[in-house]
Amino acid sequence: MKALTVTVITLNEEKDLPRCLDSIKEVADEIIVVDCGSTDGTVEIARKFGAKVYFRKFDNYTNQKNFAASKAKGGWILSIDADEEISPELAQEIKSKIQITNSKFVAFTIPRKNIIFGKFIKYTRWQPELDRHVWLWRKDKGKWEGDVHEEVIVEGEVGRLKSAKIHHQYETVSEFMDMMNRYSGLDAEESLKNGVKFSYLQLFFQPIYNFSVRYFYRLGVLDGWRGFTLSYLMAVYHLELWIKIWEKGRR
Repeated sequence: MKALTVTVITLNEEKDLPRCLDSIKEVADEIIVVDCGSTDGTVEIARKFGAKVYFRKFDNYTNQKNFAASKAKGGWILSIDADEEISPELAQEIKSKIQITNSKFVAFTIPRKNIIFGKFIKYTRWQPELDRHVWLWRKDKGKWEGDVHEEVIVEGEVGRLKSAKIHHQYETVSEFMDMMNRYSGLDAEESLKNGVKFSYLQLFFQPIYNFSVRYFYRLGVLDGWRGFTLSYLMAVYHLELWIKIWEKGRR
């Protein structure tokens, strides 16, 4: 059985995918790419790096990522997005952890460094430790769950890796606002499904609260204009969310 399978889901990722796959080639025994209909060079790039490519119509991130994991031959799975990469330090740490045969850990959380608007965001609630999740786990011990913000849920003890993934996120404000519009709609639907009702108080309070937490408490001011912009945009996100809860609730 192969030791480590790296899974990636894709759609038109020819710009970022080479960097991603190049960063994992020394640690991956197997690469699984699940594509949902790319019209650029994504599939050709994946095959060039030796990846096994599967096609699946996209319905949600959870199902797409679980499908990718189901194709893995490795005993361990590392999930990475096409716009992410791993450092040599993280690759070495991963190798050392999964080679321990009597380890009590069935999964490991990994912090993530986010590069937004062309710079590593150190604060503004994008600190690597605040973006730490399970991305490395034993195949037989975990699976993706969640309708919107999917997470790997595992059966057993979870360890912590020190080195971080690097996430090349939004390059422009337009990209960020596209994300806001997409996720606010999904979050609104999930909120209503969970019994949340529209509140004028939350409509007013949540945007102010989120700006204050990010810009002041989480020291977004130290990220310069990017910290202010991100704090402001996330305040707008929560305003948008509550308006959509009102709109969808009326229906």
